[in-house]
Amino acid sequence: MFAWEWLRRTPAYRHSWARTRGSGLVAQARAAHAFGLVALAPPTLAATEARPIWLARHDPQVLRAHVLSEAAVAQELLDIRRLAVSAAIGFDEDDAEHWRLVVAGHAIRIDVHDGTLLGGPTLLRFELQGLAAVRPKLPPLDLLVRGALGLRPRPTPPREGRAARWIDELRTADALDDGATQHEIARALFEASVPASGWRTEGESYRLRVQRLVRAARARLRNPLDRAWFR
Repeated sequence: MFAWEWLRRTPAYRHSWARTRGSGLVAQARAAHAFGLVALAPPTLAATEARPIWLARHDPQVLRAHVLSEAAVAQELLDIRRLAVSAAIGFDEDDAEHWRLVVAGHAIRIDVHDGTLLGGPTLLRFELQGLAAVRPKLPPLDLLVRGALGLRPRPTPPREGRAARWIDELRTADALDDGATQHEIARALFEASVPASGWRTEGESYRLRVQRLVRAARARLRNPLDRAWFR
């Protein structure tokens, strides 16, 4: 979510969207890949509406799978029509399918090679390699398996403790884009705690907090695809 919210705010992405929206599919795909996406999405849309599909090189939780042709019992087959609340798909030049499924309120990314999930219940072989690389894939794989077998998902992990600060950084970036001063940003974020006048002396702690938020927001805009967003 945060990766997209920062990416869609960057001038480079907005320019690329405006420049390539009328271009051919190849040009659009190249532009999307430059930003770590399978396909470009309108920068006017929030993450819940845009549903961005990230390339596996940026998102370590992407599951890579191959469709197998041999027969299998029903409980071994994946049927996305019964599993996913919503689904989005993108294709690449090799006709691989890049799926984004929402299962039990969580997004799961699957790259499907040598076949398709569109034809009904499918037998999949997942690629898992290396201990460090496997670890981030275990939660989405577990969620996928439990959903497909009709089992209850495991308890949701604790909320990211830095989320509140990240949201303040996004609000700061939006305020800067609107031409707000640091004092105005402080008043918007901290309301009555920030004095209306003389805040450089009476509200020094808030001034320093806003300065840190401004620095962080500008850094995020320079590097929107922080690895922290994909953990």
